Amino acid sequence: MPSISSAGIGSGLDIEGIISSLMAAERLPLNKVSTERTAINTKISIYGIIKNSFADLKTATDKLTNLSNLNPLKATSTDDKVVSATASSANAKGSYSIEVSQLAKAQSVATLGVATADTVVGTGSLTITLGSYDSNTNTFTDNADKTPVTINIGAGQQTLEGVRQAINEANAGVNASIVNDGAGSRLVLTSKDTGAVNGFKLEVADDDGNNTNVAGLSRLAYDPTALAGSGKNADTLQAAQNANFTINNLPVSKASNTVSDAVEGLTLNLKAVTTTPINLEVGLDDAALKTTLDGFVTAYNKIRGNLKDQQQKDATLSKETTPSSLERGLRNILREQVAQYGIGLSDIGLSFDKDGVLSLNKSKLDTAVAADPAILEKVFSNTATTTDARVKFLGATSKTLEGTYAINVSNAYNGSNTIAGTINGVAATGVSSTLSGAVGDASEGLQFSVAQDASGNMGSITFSKGLAERLSDWINTLSDEGGALSSRTDGLNSRKLRLDDQEDRLNLRLEQVEKRYRAQFSALDSMLASMQQTSSYLSQQLAALSR
Repeated sequence: MPSISSAGIGSGLDIEGIISSLMAAERLPLNKVSTERTAINTKISIYGIIKNSFADLKTATDKLTNLSNLNPLKATSTDDKVVSATASSANAKGSYSIEVSQLAKAQSVATLGVATADTVVGTGSLTITLGSYDSNTNTFTDNADKTPVTINIGAGQQTLEGVRQAINEANAGVNASIVNDGAGSRLVLTSKDTGAVNGFKLEVADDDGNNTNVAGLSRLAYDPTALAGSGKNADTLQAAQNANFTINNLPVSKASNTVSDAVEGLTLNLKAVTTTPINLEVGLDDAALKTTLDGFVTAYNKIRGNLKDQQQKDATLSKETTPSSLERGLRNILREQVAQYGIGLSDIGLSFDKDGVLSLNKSKLDTAVAADPAILEKVFSNTATTTDARVKFLGATSKTLEGTYAINVSNAYNGSNTIAGTINGVAATGVSSTLSGAVGDASEGLQFSVAQDASGNMGSITFSKGLAERLSDWINTLSDEGGALSSRTDGLNSRKLRLDDQEDRLNLRLEQVEKRYRAQFSALDSMLASMQQTSSYLSQQLAALSR
């Protein structure tokens, strides 16, 4: 009897079709797994979008916790080609009249010329001392903040080029270069910094035994108090000098043309001597402030829109409670008030419409800031008030609770030791003049400094957490372990892993079921083929007998 090489050939049955239909029914549970996994992946993706929107909101919110963003300053000069400025502190606000009579300059001298840069000068040592020269008394005073530098010039360094390289490598506060003036090569020395105190003198210990003449290494000597050719062997190209100017008619002298320590929070850039007074106006940068607030409004409305969309009928997350819970938590924080001041978003022109969309009323903002320049800080940032002016609030952390805390200093800061004391009746951590709230206490993370030599009962400090600080802290919790977003996405990912395991088990079972079906139908096929052959044989025999 011939063997059957393909299912159904022997019997004529459509065995492949039968098995295919049976396996389609068997795969229904697997299809359900695939459909559920696709739905979970879609949910995870949506939560990813929500998480990213919250990250954008946190970025915009954190800008509101930064005082420089809440009080952006703009310095406007009537001629910024002569005097320009940048402001970094509200203490700099005001009007200033500035006249510049002299710009700061760096000292520069040129030594006697030699034939070329490769010409041998001599050996010995050079000592460069920074300081100031007084032509009236012909005296040079060392700069107490700078240490003289001695540079050895040995064999292999005795050319003008070698000396230039040795000086530049010594980091002595002077730059050296070689200039060919048409008659020869000259070493030009220039102070790295401007200002009268950053002039210099160059003394020589010449191996030829004469330290001040114009032969050998001593030809480079430059002592402004000496005689020309006898220790003052270089030409003065430019004398070291301070910038001299007035601020509102008050004379000021500084070593640099960039002045950051004349007016607190204001950096002046002096560029030219004035012919008429330059007026400088420092005030609030309204455009920058409104850009920061507009960025917050945009970020809030974006995440609020994402959460609202997912609460609509047939939305991916419509049957989940997380979007509504997140929207409610977000809205509740921003509708709170800062209890210490009794103010909230509506007091600075930020309000919600009936649909929960946030908008900024710029006119109301301007009015609020004009009435209280610190109102934005009070609404958004961590702030504190003290009953004793010798206590200065420095900051707090997310663990610091709002409240009023008593302060007592048992060991005063004297300028070199470490302060000791209590906050809220609990021993605080002292570092220099700073006290910090104890770990585990309500004041944990609270920091303030106490004036030198102040001790005993220092009154109290009342700490308030601004709305931006509260919102930023809350957003952080969403992605922390156990947070609303992390818990939900962790749950979805766990369910997806279980589906992957279930799919593996189903595929293994389907493989075994198909093998069984094929074995059963192969046996049936063989049996039917044998029966058909037997039937054909009997029919032939009966037909032969009937003849």
